[in-house]
Amino acid sequence: MNPKSLLALFVFLFAFSGCGKEEIQMLQEENRQLKETADNMQSEVRNAKKSFDEVQFLSQKLGDVKARIITNMGEIDVRFFADKAPITCFAFITRAECGYYDNTQFHRIIPGFMIQGGDPNSKDKDPFNDGQGDPFCPIPHEFNDTKHDPGILSMARVGDESQGAGSQFFIVHGASYHLDNKYTAFGQVTSGMDVVDRIAKVEINRKDARLQDRPLMPVIIKKIEVYR
Repeated sequence: MNPKSLLALFVFLFAFSGCGKEEIQMLQEENRQLKETADNMQSEVRNAKKSFDEVQFLSQKLGDVKARIITNMGEIDVRFFADKAPITCFAFITRAECGYYDNTQFHRIIPGFMIQGGDPNSKDKDPFNDGQGDPFCPIPHEFNDTKHDPGILSMARVGDESQGAGSQFFIVHGASYHLDNKYTAFGQVTSGMDVVDRIAKVEINRKDARLQDRPLMPVIIKKIEVYR
């Protein structure tokens, strides 16, 4: 069959197929929507790759960074899990570098569980607002497979996971596996666990429910030094 005959057959079949103008427009619209969806998916893939590359860059740059938490009870050295929680590590390190944590306190202490600090409210003279402060901009959670063993550095958070994390952090004193994959573990004590033990054993408030777990004598974070 020659091309002209094929064309004529196509026209004949098309004319009697019941496929009118509305059906053609509908098919064209579906085709347009499919193309738009494909374009959006390609754009999302490109954006995801860009975000992945940026996080990888951050993780590599933070790989050998360490910190020293200098308190009035001794020094605690930590290393970071930049491969597992790069955004959290970056936030902690940059805040430490700019002095954000200077003169804050370990305001919440539960022996056999953890010591918690990093609240900017703990710098003032009002003990009742400790535990309620954080920076204006939270950071996303980076839950990972790290076990909350003694010495693990992890981020505190409120009950609503969608709110992200602020600046408050804690050091695990006793194994707390119920926190695994629910709190962002981002580092580990490499030296000074004896200091963590001493802090965990300080006398805490047991009379005023509003100040529960607060040490009677301030445990001050003088500064956090960042180094390689």
